Amino acid sequence: MRSFVDLSHDFLKPVLHYQAICVDATLGNGLDSRFFLSQKVKKVIAFEVQQEAIDKSNIQDTHFEVHLMGHEHMDEVIHQEVDAMIFNFGYCPGLDESIHTNVNTSLEAVKKGLALLKKKGRMALVFYPHDQGQQEAQEIESYLMSLNSNQYMILKTKLMNRKSPYLVGIEKIR
Repeated sequence: MRSFVDLSHDFLKPVLHYQAICVDATLGNGLDSRFFLSQKVKKVIAFEVQQEAIDKSNIQDTHFEVHLMGHEHMDEVIHQEVDAMIFNFGYCPGLDESIHTNVNTSLEAVKKGLALLKKKGRMALVFYPHDQGQQEAQEIESYLMSLNSNQYMILKTKLMNRKSPYLVGIEKIR
């Protein structure tokens, strides 16, 4: 079975094209940004709170810009509609695990991200089963369940027989 990061990329791939604007809301090691860039998109905008993660990702591409700021501030630097956006909630593997996403800023970022998505744009949310991650997932899922089903289609892909990461995919239909 493919990883949930791979499944999230599969979910986003149909909206990626040479003029696509993409957001990696949680840069970390840069896997999602590299995926977007491999699809020859117009621009990838990434957010990361740790300079060490930005340095470690070492992405050098003219179509890539990274901001040393929390994803909850994305509306301060993104002033156009977005085709695809991805979040991997939790901490950056290989770095300080005490630095991680949190429910308040993550929920704010998801709300702002949904507002930035263009019609037919997609957002992938990958949740991980650590303590803070479970609360974060519950709060964000509760918010998503309140969204108008005529405006958003939302799917959840999860293993049923083990504790593992899982994917929530959102498509803006209006």
